[in-house]
Amino acid sequence: MPTISEMVGMAAQAVGDGVCHTCLVIYPTGNLEGRYRRGGENADDYARGARQWTAPWGNHGGNDFINIFPHGQYCLKYGGKHDDLAPFVVNQHRNGLLTPWGYNATHQVPQLTIEDYVNSRYVLNPLRLWDCDRPVNASAAYLFTTAERARDMRQPPVYVLNHSQHNFRKRTTQEDLDEIEDWTDRAARRMYEGAGLGPEDVDIFNPYDGYAPMAQFFLEAFQWHGVKRGDAFAFYAGDIRVEGPHPFCSSGGNLGNGRTRTAMYTDSIEQLRGTAGARQVKVRAETALAAFTTPSSGGWIMFGKSPS
Repeated sequence: MPTISEMVGMAAQAVGDGVCHTCLVIYPTGNLEGRYRRGGENADDYARGARQWTAPWGNHGGNDFINIFPHGQYCLKYGGKHDDLAPFVVNQHRNGLLTPWGYNATHQVPQLTIEDYVNSRYVLNPLRLWDCDRPVNASAAYLFTTAERARDMRQPPVYVLNHSQHNFRKRTTQEDLDEIEDWTDRAARRMYEGAGLGPEDVDIFNPYDGYAPMAQFFLEAFQWHGVKRGDAFAFYAGDIRVEGPHPFCSSGGNLGNGRTRTAMYTDSIEQLRGTAGARQVKVRAETALAAFTTPSSGGWIMFGKSPS
């Protein structure tokens, strides 16, 4: 099944190419209790065949390790420690509580604190419990149509300025920091060149945060608000609230809303329309970047309040 990033990209392209004039995208996320990626081979007690090299702890354990290895290299190269992620994760939960349709808000999850984060148990050292998104049952729907048809609809239209999907080839089963920085740099170039924009033109930035260490690679590659390689931890320690000058990931992402994989898209649209409520940013909101993507595969979409 395509991911949400592929689905919105294909829908936008289909309308843009004239294959159809209207396309409805429905993305459900159904997570059965205790069974996330635990069917078939993932339910086996042993890693057989090639899986002994690619997923020795099962699919989910493999994903955990793939994310913390380059993160460890990042800390060694640029300085800092894993718990420097705490302000970012705490702010994601804050934004999630400002999102009336998110899991945290609808289930009255208490606000996470720095102390909660640094004292939480490890899932796979140094990855903490709060670095991982919560499986939830959720769905979202998006309607793509032509600019002419959208002009007279009830809601103000939000325009697709560019989209890009990628599946970068890995050198081995375990990507490293050099590869991730190369992949995210390439993804950023594609989006900026296709949209005819630069980092200074992006107002709302909603990257994927299924694991907290992912976000720093996207933030630095896209150079949002001037952040360069190695700057992410210092940026997190600043004012990244939606009320502040750097409202990073205003949706709260998956960490703040549960594993919807769609919060980033919905928030981007609401921010440009001015309908984000308590999450509405105080800075300019004319363009937005959103994604469900890992560094190696997935995709991005650029929204604009106007068609150019």
